[in-house]
Amino acid sequence: MHSVWTLSSGEGSLEAFSIRYCTACFASLSQTGFLLALLSLGTICLLYYLSRPLNLIYDLTGAKGDKYFKLPAKNDAMAKEHLKGRLQRKSGKSIPVYPNGWFGILESSEIGRNEVKYVMALGKNVAVFRMPDGTAQVVNPCCPHLRVNMGLAGTTKTYIECPSHGWQLDGDTKKWNNIQGAEKVPELAEVQTLRSVEVNHIIFLWYHAEGEEPPYEIQPLKETTSEGYMYVGRFECLIDAHIEDMLQNSADNEHLGVLHASKMGLVGADLDGFWSKWLSLLAKVTPKSSWEPDADNPHLSWSRFEVLVKLFKKISFTSRKQLKHIGPGYIEVTTLLAKTKIYGTVCVTPIGPLTVRTTLRVYGRPSHILMGRFILRSFSNIFEQDAPIWSYGKPRLQLNVVKEEDALVNFRRWYSQFYSKNSFSLDCEQRNICE
Repeated sequence: MHSVWTLSSGEGSLEAFSIRYCTACFASLSQTGFLLALLSLGTICLLYYLSRPLNLIYDLTGAKGDKYFKLPAKNDAMAKEHLKGRLQRKSGKSIPVYPNGWFGILESSEIGRNEVKYVMALGKNVAVFRMPDGTAQVVNPCCPHLRVNMGLAGTTKTYIECPSHGWQLDGDTKKWNNIQGAEKVPELAEVQTLRSVEVNHIIFLWYHAEGEEPPYEIQPLKETTSEGYMYVGRFECLIDAHIEDMLQNSADNEHLGVLHASKMGLVGADLDGFWSKWLSLLAKVTPKSSWEPDADNPHLSWSRFEVLVKLFKKISFTSRKQLKHIGPGYIEVTTLLAKTKIYGTVCVTPIGPLTVRTTLRVYGRPSHILMGRFILRSFSNIFEQDAPIWSYGKPRLQLNVVKEEDALVNFRRWYSQFYSKNSFSLDCEQRNICE
């Protein structure tokens, strides 16, 4: 006798079982697919976030800095007066504030074709404009008509147009070629073109108190333009300080151990010592540094740092950093950590006698982007640790140092070459809008 299988549409039939089984499988697949889609979307968002350049911007000038560090100035004017009091010299004494050299005044990405920007640097007002062919130029922004600041024009073509009366300055010849309402263009004084160069994604302005030509040039750093490297991000900070006091840190080994070592670049200003106490329990940090002038090029000097970190008294690693000082306000930084190289360009530019803008641009290989972001954050934290010392100290013409701090004295001696007889000093500040 043979068994015969039959299909029916009842509750316990094979057809019903098959439908339930397929429905369960589809639901399971739907849940798995949803989770995979969610995971994929999260991964894409994470990669997008990591690939986006960081842009860290701080303003620690005036009352903003006092508020940030929980100090007592009630407004900008009071904070500035406090700062002037800290900087006050004895009668007959003055301190130069604008060294002679190349200074970064604008990043290339900040100005597009046919745009003009007003910039304040080294006590000067300047107009930066980019021609249709991409060439950037820097000029004195004052229109000879009524001394209006042409840097406020906003846009340009092959000329800068005065925002007040529409006079047009030819970008190539620096002569006036169109004056609204005038039949004939009068012979007006040419607008002064300032020496500038665009390199490493930065527009540099040459400054010299006596108007001398530059004895050195800023050279391209290949890692800023190489296809194998990507732009990781930038840091920018305005601070009330003297540029020389900020840069002499490169020759100050003792302050590395006292101020920075215990924080390892993980936190910013720690005025009450809370983080220093706890982080010192996790790791022991031993920093070493050296500074020396270049033997062949007087405008160059080199700083080298080595930091040995020992976590939980077991795990050790070393970070190395080299700083190439090019003149008084530009530095190229190479950081080596765990066989990863990260490159950076630092511009330290006085805006006015009591205000300095510092910018850092970081570059690394795509596979090193996480390390690059960490180093950028670390630089920001270390800068914040130094900021109260720079802002609330008092610059000195002569240092009181011990024998072991010869590097500080040598750095000051090297840096003094960037001042000259007519260097602008703190006690003769003038705030003319147009020079």
